[in-house]
Amino acid sequence: MENVKPKAVWKYALIPVIAMAILALYPQLSLWISKAPDWQGAYFVSNYDEVAYSAYINALINGKPRRNDPFTGSDDPARESLYSIQFVPAYSIAAPARLLGISASSAFIFLSLFIAVSSSLALFWLINSVTGNSPLAAIGTLAILCFGTAAAFQGELRYWIEGRVLIDFFPFLRRYQPGFAFPLFFVFCGLVWRSFTETAWKRVLAYAVAGGITFAALVFSYFYLWTAAAAWFGCLAVVNVIGGKENRSRIISSIGIIGVFAITSLIPYYVMLSNRTPNLDSIQLLTNTHSPEFVSPSLMFGLCIAIAIGALIFKGRAGFNEPKTMFAISFAITPVMLFNQQIFTGRSLQPVHYEIFIANYLVLTAALLLVAILLKPTDSGERSQFPKGLAYLAALAIVWGIIEAAGSTGRGSVFADIRDQSIPAIRLIEQNEAAAKPSSERKPVVLATNFITSDFIPSISLLRPLWNPHTSSAGGVSVEENKRLFHLYLYYSGFTGREMEEALKQNVFEVTAAIFGSERALPALGQTGSRISADEIRTEVKKYDSFSSLFNAGVAANPALDYIIVPEKAEPNYNNIDRWYSRDEGKTAGLFKVYKLTPKTAARPSE
Repeated sequence: MENVKPKAVWKYALIPVIAMAILALYPQLSLWISKAPDWQGAYFVSNYDEVAYSAYINALINGKPRRNDPFTGSDDPARESLYSIQFVPAYSIAAPARLLGISASSAFIFLSLFIAVSSSLALFWLINSVTGNSPLAAIGTLAILCFGTAAAFQGELRYWIEGRVLIDFFPFLRRYQPGFAFPLFFVFCGLVWRSFTETAWKRVLAYAVAGGITFAALVFSYFYLWTAAAAWFGCLAVVNVIGGKENRSRIISSIGIIGVFAITSLIPYYVMLSNRTPNLDSIQLLTNTHSPEFVSPSLMFGLCIAIAIGALIFKGRAGFNEPKTMFAISFAITPVMLFNQQIFTGRSLQPVHYEIFIANYLVLTAALLLVAILLKPTDSGERSQFPKGLAYLAALAIVWGIIEAAGSTGRGSVFADIRDQSIPAIRLIEQNEAAAKPSSERKPVVLATNFITSDFIPSISLLRPLWNPHTSSAGGVSVEENKRLFHLYLYYSGFTGREMEEALKQNVFEVTAAIFGSERALPALGQTGSRISADEIRTEVKKYDSFSSLFNAGVAANPALDYIIVPEKAEPNYNNIDRWYSRDEGKTAGLFKVYKLTPKTAARPSE
């Protein structure tokens, strides 16, 4: 290991910390600059599902119990959802936010900075611990985090080639999943490394216990991270038991200690999971399959790295029993386990999440460790040098990071502006409700005729949207009920069957996912998606037309509407609304107009 003073070591860490902090805040800074001084408080949503997580955080901040559905407003103490099971990040964010009196939106702005800094520090510490090369750790951290999107064949690389993306920006920054727990994954890896390589038994024990506790935190943080951590730990354990003959007793002891913590945490986890809402499996696209998977970019890249390491071992340039080599091999081969565990378990749950949230970062880390193996060690007593190659890599990583941030921000800027300008309309409804002091505990139901505003309502308030793209994500409603609510949404918004047909033909995600399921709207999410035929579209249009023609007072009352938010300069056809509701004169709030709705006698809601 290099003879570098600790202070000098951590000075190198400032390189990725500062760079990633700026890149993480790039979208929000762009929104602030474009909106100043009229910013209403919205955070910049860089990834589609962030609004679902901020909705759950908002509910917790406002005192809702752990088992709540922020999209329907219901609290079900008997059933668990993925939000309630993966509670460590949620409460770690919501508790300080509530204590400080800040909103979920503000918390998510701070969260971007926290994730960028903590992830940079965790990854730097891990790489520096394994390689003893601080400059390589600094630039490697920057490269891994900046190139992670491209390594999964997402973001700008895929957009340039195919004109579409599944996810862009920096996937590890998605709030709060996997963002909050992402650095914990690499902390776990570092603690395991320490427990395997330390010689003093007290330190071995301390690092193993700390690693076990960290794994337990991962279990209740994010499914794809704890399962990836388990797969990697298994790969490393096997490689070390085979190759680490000198330290085998300590390694086995560490494995046992960490294993005890893993089992202890997984028992309550599976108890909670067994009590999940019955709608969850279909909504989360759990599939039964034993089919192997070998076309993943991360898997193929990892295998190439493993082969390269094998070649170095064969040529005598690396020893299989060297800890650094075994560590690199474990990172390189873990994707094979992640994408093929279903061969043994028979279950597959949206494996693309491994691709974009962790496997890509694993293989990039393996590639960096391969570079470390190739580099000649620094002479003892010398300060670390900063090779020109690392400087070029740093510059390239920063440039690519800017390209990713700028491209994602450009595509999301219009939507960010709509979210921000939706807030005054939502606040107006809250003010009306506060002034009215309703006697019942029934939550006001709001129809926002654009998907973006509707999706943002639960992140800003405790109002219930009639329907939004994440209504079913907590498992509070079934697939069938979600479709019925979507039909209500279309009906009240003035959509005709022909307009719905056009949206389905154009594969508008929100419409297609509500009608056919997200796995068919976006086949990359699961393994059961199939092409939607013209006959299927016609069948669904007929169902909607039948729903509209048979609409009655009973349907109108379940649930009854209280408000409608419409664009002031593009108001919808009100024929269906006016048939069942009386509208007041309406009030303008920014770009939107808000109408208070009073059900006509036949459509009054039940309390």
